[in-house]
Amino acid sequence: MMRRILAALVLSLAAAGLLAPSASAAPKGDGSYDTWAWFKDTYWIVPENGIFSVLHSADTGQFSVIRGQTVFHITDYFDGYWTGAVVVKITGAQVPSCQTVLGQVTPEGLVYMTMYDAETKLVRNNPVGSMVKVKGKWTMVNQMTSPAGSDGTSTMSHWAYMLQSKKGDRTFAKLPFSGQSIPDFMSACPAGPMITRP
Repeated sequence: MMRRILAALVLSLAAAGLLAPSASAAPKGDGSYDTWAWFKDTYWIVPENGIFSVLHSADTGQFSVIRGQTVFHITDYFDGYWTGAVVVKITGAQVPSCQTVLGQVTPEGLVYMTMYDAETKLVRNNPVGSMVKVKGKWTMVNQMTSPAGSDGTSTMSHWAYMLQSKKGDRTFAKLPFSGQSIPDFMSACPAGPMITRP
């Protein structure tokens, strides 16, 4: 039900032009499907000021702030579609949640994703976002609400300006929440999939 509501909201906002990045943030070009081809083999992280999420308990109705780290490794790109591995570690236990992702990005920078559990292959959630320049650098502004807890009746809501992190960057060597390097952080989960070409 929540996914259908979010999908309807995204479609409504997109139709109204409220999800599109501003003209100064949008990539210039002719609507090429290869606008974001540079995504392939890039890493995206939740920065320090974005590590907070809000957990809603179905048992108590309470909203609580929790912390966590998310890293994407985009492993392939084709015609506005991209795939990758997603690793999430929440709270002090930092037990990894391993996911794969199929993303869609329009030439204008609108983003829609489907996250799959790496073990069960079932859909976990559908984040939405857009590509926006902040201080001259591209960020992937994502937001989502997903089931949480052992029975999936609670929810976790999160948004962040995800930043690209490259080898040599401080964040590549030491992530803000986990303190691990990106290779160490990602090593707990399978590598991201590739896209089979026609």
